[in-house]
Amino acid sequence: MDNENIKNIPALAGGKKLGMLFLPLMLAAAAFILIAAPAEEGSDKNVSLRTFEVQGFPMILVLEQEAGTINSAWLRTPAGARALERLEGLSFISENAILSRVDQDSKDDLLWNLSFMNFEGSGTHLWIGMTTQSPHVFVTSAPFQYTRWHALPAKIEVPKGTNIYIAPAAPFYKLLEKQYGGTESYSFIYTIMMTPEGPAFVPVPSVYEQLSVLLRAGMRGETSPNKRVAYVKMLTEFNRLAEGKAPQADTLLNFPMEKIETLSWKK
Repeated sequence: MDNENIKNIPALAGGKKLGMLFLPLMLAAAAFILIAAPAEEGSDKNVSLRTFEVQGFPMILVLEQEAGTINSAWLRTPAGARALERLEGLSFISENAILSRVDQDSKDDLLWNLSFMNFEGSGTHLWIGMTTQSPHVFVTSAPFQYTRWHALPAKIEVPKGTNIYIAPAAPFYKLLEKQYGGTESYSFIYTIMMTPEGPAFVPVPSVYEQLSVLLRAGMRGETSPNKRVAYVKMLTEFNRLAEGKAPQADTLLNFPMEKIETLSWKK
């Protein structure tokens, strides 16, 4: 796969409008092979198999769907097949692949992001990372929910190798009664990169410089005192990360990415 043809198409990336980036199907990356197979003869006509893979990487994600809703999901690798039960009941939205080199060989490593959502508007981001020197596949997930960021008509440049994760809510800061999230609130944004240990939050200063400007402008019309407190704390953290400083405890404690499984095999 040609590195120059791999586009970082995460939320807020590549100078695209934020709202447009999250429309279904518009995030589908051209680097993937997508196959929709009909159900076996005699079975329900609405049941189908859909498979996803990235060229050059020995992994296949298999979805059994009924009327667009996932009944079962499996990740097949040389280490065997693993069920992904948390995708059941959701619908596929988008995918994108980012290539970078994070281990000690000369081959590209993969950060593969796939998004799924239910009819209520919440869902799951799935990150599948693969390193190639000593083959490892890392499977992680995080909750997905639309926020005010998704409708913001702004542009931001994201460096190669970076994926952006918009968390469902702002961190649960002390002295506040609750977390603020959903379509009426800004939430925290994490920059995700592939590392030798799998997908991880790696602060990228240039991204947080831009996010700081956007949040400062967006919070001006906020009338809720408590919500403004949350925004001020997020803005302070964005500014710190833009300066290359380490994330504060609230940022790390509220990072909702969960490691599901690590698979490995011998070449």
